[in-house]
Amino acid sequence: MAQAMVHELMTPNPITIAHGQTVGKALELMARYDIRRLPVIRDGKVTGIVSDRDVRQMAGRPSVKLAKTASDDAYLQLPVEEVMTLNAITIRETQPARDAIALMIKHKISGLPVLGRDGVLVGILSEQDILKYCLNILEQEADRPS
Repeated sequence: MAQAMVHELMTPNPITIAHGQTVGKALELMARYDIRRLPVIRDGKVTGIVSDRDVRQMAGRPSVKLAKTASDDAYLQLPVEEVMTLNAITIRETQPARDAIALMIKHKISGLPVLGRDGVLVGILSEQDILKYCLNILEQEADRPS
């Protein structure tokens, strides 16, 4: 079996958020697109990544929901760089998928921004992308005659 490459598994053209946008905007995008992480972009480059977990930790809550009082939602006005993970761990689209999986396990993260040859964001690789790929392999094996 040929080795799978990152570009084969990744989700291309990911939803991103611009440096300087608010935590509230990040939450809005995550809810609208049903995603858990957003690469943060400044001058065309990935400067960090903000996840639903980052926001939950900032809010001091086990789950992210809209706040019920005005004082509770002050963190929503913060810029994303206040909650994002700086120096996001990234991977190149031309690398083997096993390298991405190893990075995710080593750093205990659930997604990686994927960079093209020029260092520009071209995709995102999430646990879900990897699980879909694994399920596809298992289904193919199950369909093979013994």
